[in-house]
Amino acid sequence: MLSRTLRRLAALTLLAAPAAAQPAPDTLAVPAYWKTRAERSAYRQTADYDETMRFCRALEAASTWVKVESYGRSGQGRDLPLVILSKDRAFTPEQALALGKPIVLIQNGIHSGEIEGKDASLALMRDMVVTRTREALLDEVVLLVLPIFSVDAHERRSRYNRINQNGPEEMGWRATPIGLNLNRDYVKAEAPEMRAMLSRVYTRWWPHLLVDNHTTNGADYRHDVTYSFNHGPTSPDPVTRWLVDAFEGRVVSRLAAIGHLPAPYLDFVTTNDPRSGIKFEGTSPRFSSGYTSLQCRASVLVETHVLKPYASRVRATYDLLVALLEEINARPAALRSAVSEAESDVVARGRNADQALRTVDLTSRLTSRSEPFPYRGVATRYEFSAVLGTTVPRYGTAPWDTLIPLFRELEPEITVRQPVGYFVPQEWTAATERLAIHSVRTRRFTRAWSDTVEQERIVSWKTRPLFEGHVPDSVIQVELVRRQRTFRPGDLWVPLDQRSALVAVHLFESQAPDGLFHWNAFDTVLQKKEYAEPYVMEPIARQMLRDDPALAREFEARLRSDPALAKSPDLRLAFFYDRSRWADPEYSLIPIARALRRPPEDVLAP
Repeated sequence: MLSRTLRRLAALTLLAAPAAAQPAPDTLAVPAYWKTRAERSAYRQTADYDETMRFCRALEAASTWVKVESYGRSGQGRDLPLVILSKDRAFTPEQALALGKPIVLIQNGIHSGEIEGKDASLALMRDMVVTRTREALLDEVVLLVLPIFSVDAHERRSRYNRINQNGPEEMGWRATPIGLNLNRDYVKAEAPEMRAMLSRVYTRWWPHLLVDNHTTNGADYRHDVTYSFNHGPTSPDPVTRWLVDAFEGRVVSRLAAIGHLPAPYLDFVTTNDPRSGIKFEGTSPRFSSGYTSLQCRASVLVETHVLKPYASRVRATYDLLVALLEEINARPAALRSAVSEAESDVVARGRNADQALRTVDLTSRLTSRSEPFPYRGVATRYEFSAVLGTTVPRYGTAPWDTLIPLFRELEPEITVRQPVGYFVPQEWTAATERLAIHSVRTRRFTRAWSDTVEQERIVSWKTRPLFEGHVPDSVIQVELVRRQRTFRPGDLWVPLDQRSALVAVHLFESQAPDGLFHWNAFDTVLQKKEYAEPYVMEPIARQMLRDDPALAREFEARLRSDPALAKSPDLRLAFFYDRSRWADPEYSLIPIARALRRPPEDVLAP
């Protein structure tokens, strides 16, 4: 299927030219008072938050198919807007899910400097419910639109927020006022905007598809719209098949047929050098496309290009949304079935008694296999810069058409055995809060219960550079230990025979790329709290060596193999203290326990 798609795309792009920098379809016939700020200003400007909200409220007043809601408040106190479009007036999650139609969520302005998704969505909603030129797109779909996600960043408007972006004249900022990048926050869920969206939109409406609109930087080329989606071992197979068949196979081809130059997201093996090939990788769940996979759902990342005129970027986004909604309306059952099958597969794995069939791939990596991709670039010179001490690309305007390698075959990288479930002590509120935000089903213990469980012991780890307000932890070596644990009333049982099982796995496994360990939630277990004075420990150490010949041999071997231990009295002392009866049994143990069996019903709340 993939090769067939690429061959079709190559044939279409040989004849295609980038879509002209002109208004979205049908705009010329739109009355002036229904034009967006972008349309009225010939795409020099984009509306601020207040004008955007007035436009959305006007749509609501004009059509019984539209409802505007606030799903929460931003850090600076602004309403977070959600626009619901439904011909059936299904304006609650319960009503929408009862319809059985696919639910599509379009997300704009998670990076509020990259805002063409907002202007494309405003025009598209108008064309659906006011001019009715696109009303058929609502026949088989319930549509949710976040016109602006990062609303506070949207209002930090400036001409100087994105150094190489070609319009609009003023644009928003990349991060929230407290410096968080919402598109790194899906699993850790720290920002109030993300917490509200996940708990009050995503896990209440359960959209089958999320479309996340962006503008990318990077090398210059003639491709005017690029895309990405999670795939490979970390993505549910049924969802991946739908993305390859429906989106890549038909939507992308449709874009090419009408004059766009679509491409997979152009992330080059060597930065800004297309000759090195394209990396089409799996996605970490800190991003939208990686997170939706954990919830058994599809997501498409849309990236127009920063150097293209703003009108062209809005047009490309508008056309992609139209082509995508046309595909879903034509085959609504295909998307619903892909999600339903993915959910069933995850639930079945959680109920399977065979441990060999309960494995989860946490991360993936590209193989060396590639296939040719028809790249539509521009002539480029690479000149040495005395200022930077390296070569810098100088982009021209002449076309440069060639075939470059596309790397997209993925294999598992880190795989873990999924337990029956997890036990979460109630005092670890970072864990209990995330379970609630992500709508992971839990049950509380009503009385004490003990059992043998597994826990991860962090043998060695490293701390990465400052990122998103954290100094993330990365596991080097981890081991599973079995211990008898007692769980108290109020502690949580997290079964894994549920739709959101993979969210729990990624939260609690220490090797997960965006788990709670990675984001420092368990750092306190990595710090020793008690210690021994040398005058106390030294006699005990001599006694331990006399009583335990195996320990004596281990100590002598370590002295020969570990120069740091041999030279350090403190490390020698720690060697014996850590093996003594005074050592902290909780040190370096992840507090979330892996269940070997389900707890009995009579110790759990209904």
